[in-house]
Amino acid sequence: MRDGLLQVELSGADGVAVLSPFGLLGPSTYTRMRDVLLKTVLAEPTAVVVDMSDLMVEPDAARSVFHAVWTQVAEWPGVPILLAAAGRPVDWALPSYATVEDALATVGAPPVRWVVRTPLPLRDSGGFARVVAEETCRLWGLGGISAEAADLADALVGLAARGVRPTVVFEWWRGRLVVGASEDVVVPCDPLDLRFAATGANRCGWSTTWSDGTLLWAVLDP
Repeated sequence: MRDGLLQVELSGADGVAVLSPFGLLGPSTYTRMRDVLLKTVLAEPTAVVVDMSDLMVEPDAARSVFHAVWTQVAEWPGVPILLAAAGRPVDWALPSYATVEDALATVGAPPVRWVVRTPLPLRDSGGFARVVAEETCRLWGLGGISAEAADLADALVGLAARGVRPTVVFEWWRGRLVVGASEDVVVPCDPLDLRFAATGANRCGWSTTWSDGTLLWAVLDP
């Protein structure tokens, strides 16, 4: 993964994703680091560790990129982001450790997540998404937000579907229902359209994925 002066390698250890950036993290590479970190978190590993041992940083840009991603994902998927940043006199606003091994040693068992992921037909995909939402809420005892979940699923699928193979996603995690829609191609998303589609949700977001697809999501409290 390359972008100008920034390269990022991805590896794994016991379900934890380890990102190893090389080069310079500054204003010109901020977007690349943000996007790589965000799509890694959305893959829902147990945790994400960023090994900063070979990274040159401009403190303001570095601090802001990690804070921006955590602000977006703290409510969901809530995957911990840990920094291995020995000898760096910066207030990262995220947990930091001397080494990757020290960071890995703090990772506990992941929280229980209930997940339903259903591929949809191309014709009337929004209507089918509503049916899946209603049935999922019934099975999970969430009848009180079934209508809101169905509306969200319909709207998000409408934004994501591009005639390839839309998928609707539901996840129950720490007392919150996450409604998502994914597509196997990159789908540009206007933030205003997403906020309108996610009316009534606590938070919503958009990201590309490691499979070069797109994920839209919104979080509902019962």
